[in-house]
Amino acid sequence: GEMLLSMVRSMAGRWEVGEDEGLDALVASVKQTLDLSEGKKVVTFYVVPPNAWASSQEDAIDEEHDVVMHDETEEEKKKMRTRAFVVEAVEGTSIADVAKFGAGEGASTLRDYVECACSGIMACSTCHVVIDPEWFDVVGGPIEAEEDMLDLAYAPRSTSRLGCQVVLTKEHDGMVIRLPKGANNMMDFIPFE
Repeated sequence: GEMLLSMVRSMAGRWEVGEDEGLDALVASVKQTLDLSEGKKVVTFYVVPPNAWASSQEDAIDEEHDVVMHDETEEEKKKMRTRAFVVEAVEGTSIADVAKFGAGEGASTLRDYVECACSGIMACSTCHVVIDPEWFDVVGGPIEAEEDMLDLAYAPRSTSRLGCQVVLTKEHDGMVIRLPKGANNMMDFIPFE
């Protein structure tokens, strides 16, 4: 018993400050394996990096200081999508969890862009993504609490969502999301005294 308790404590790490020594990743890996064995499907989606579209704060504001998403030409859309990277994940996984625990090159690249500072409890906006307008009706809009967090996000758009709140389904296969150029991490400014 004491040896098992010692192992669990070492794997748990310093959970109070978000350090779990890989336990969360292990749990996510086991969950993914179980999901696949239960017949859940792999969903493929495309992620447009911030340098492939007008993703900055300045690009988001019009002359009246309203947040906008400018209409792209078909040529701009085509060019943007050729720069997207492919991500695969099991249905039932949130975009934020794909960024944190996903396997493969696409998930690894997504991890470089998406921070997930609050561990998916909708208390920050660092997993902010912009759903491609052609996919927004499929994904659906945010609930009020999510909208409140999106107000704090970097350059939010009318199709913005928090990645922790978008859970992949088979209907999302082929979906296109865009990554903003930056992130506002309010968690960095919380005093722990």
